[in-house]
Amino acid sequence: MQLWFLAALTAMVLAGFSNFYFKQAAVRGYNPVHFSLISSLWSLVFVLILLVIKPEQLFGVGYYVFIPFCIGVIATSTNIFKVKALQYIDATIYFPLFKLLTPSLAIIAGVIFFAERFTYLEWLGIGLGLSVHLLLITRAENTRQNNLWGGLVLVLFTAATSAISAVLMKLSMDIGMSMSVVLFFMCIGLCVGGFIPIMYRSGFSGLLDFLRTYPSFPLLASAGMRSFLITAATGLTALSYGLGGSLSMVQTIMSFYVLITIVLSIIVYNEHWNAQKVLAIGLSVAALAFFH
Repeated sequence: MQLWFLAALTAMVLAGFSNFYFKQAAVRGYNPVHFSLISSLWSLVFVLILLVIKPEQLFGVGYYVFIPFCIGVIATSTNIFKVKALQYIDATIYFPLFKLLTPSLAIIAGVIFFAERFTYLEWLGIGLGLSVHLLLITRAENTRQNNLWGGLVLVLFTAATSAISAVLMKLSMDIGMSMSVVLFFMCIGLCVGGFIPIMYRSGFSGLLDFLRTYPSFPLLASAGMRSFLITAATGLTALSYGLGGSLSMVQTIMSFYVLITIVLSIIVYNEHWNAQKVLAIGLSVAALAFFH
């Protein structure tokens, strides 16, 4: 079993648990901008601890550090609108569509920009992995949603921004950046991107109000756990690219984290489940066999 595959698989599991906290934030009614910003600040703390333990030359690649910085800014908008989307539609609707569209766009980008090519078995695994998500949606789900069309628009938007982030992540590793450097500048971008909506809405006074307002312990804990898990998952995703994983294969594997998030949402929040969802989980496990 190749190391890039193990890194991507571990990242997928961690991302599945991490994204459950978006559902929790939506259910508890947290402000998506504040939740995203606090998560970003937590991520920066975790990465700084990593850099203390394992120091890195942060500016060794010059102006290329602007690439992971842009990843962070883009990811902030993805996170904010992901929480908003989950206030409109169930996780069992959002995540399957999100993880069908994101890797599909990433595969197109991988073929065009990185000249990625695959064997017949790998194409079979990719096709099976993407089609699995369609099993998670049924017509019966429509009546359960607060704003189906609004949610679908946000699915498309967040899928596009997530795919762009994946392309930039792959590019960062291909030009020789280390995982720690990518994470550090990405976290800086996340924090800057998190402050922009606050400054845009209320100006400098809004920023001061945010800094003066002490968030509740449940919000801090939820954002902190989400941040720890996604920071580790992001680092392992970058490592997977660095070890030779293709954009298309890694993103397809990462798409399976939706199943973990959905299972947690079903268990904790009693979201709808049926035999199709059980079948989708089984087929996802089968699809992984074609990748390594």
